[in-house]
Amino acid sequence: MSVTGFLLLWTLAFAPAPPPTPVPEPAALERALAALPARPSIAEVQQAVVQRLALGPRAARRLLARARAAAALPSLQGEYDQTIDRDYQLDQAAGTADALTQDLGAGRGARVRATWDLGRLVFNPDELRAARAILDAAAERERVLVAVTQLYFERQQLLLEIALLPARDGQEAIGRRVRVAEIEAVLTGLTGLRF
Repeated sequence: MSVTGFLLLWTLAFAPAPPPTPVPEPAALERALAALPARPSIAEVQQAVVQRLALGPRAARRLLARARAAAALPSLQGEYDQTIDRDYQLDQAAGTADALTQDLGAGRGARVRATWDLGRLVFNPDELRAARAILDAAAERERVLVAVTQLYFERQQLLLEIALLPARDGQEAIGRRVRVAEIEAVLTGLTGLRF
């Protein structure tokens, strides 16, 4: 081991530990907690994000009900025909002059056909797809709710740190403020609420 390496190890081994972060007194912590913004609450934030992203259970029930109702509706087919006929007739009766007659005819027709697939009333594959979409929406709702809840409480923690713990340097103070602003911007974008 070189002398420089030995000195470095010696310095690291016997260097004084950094001072511990001061613990705020309980009364100051209670005052800081009371000073935190009360609105929007976590319940309002969670409700707003579910409504904004249309991931609520009500939308899922409507999707499943539409899949069930679709099986009772008929499939419709429509046709419209227009025909033009030309008919020539040559009358060659004995003893009379030949007669050529032309008959013009036109016809129009419309048909509508309704068919029901009664087997789909018992089992409709669209219900399986709707149920899968509901499960996907529920998983997405949980993921978004967890992320929003974590951001909300990270913001609360940063606001408490700003109020109670002095920053070690200017970079840390700026970093805290910027992170609070970033979290508030993300939460505003997800929920539509003002922070």
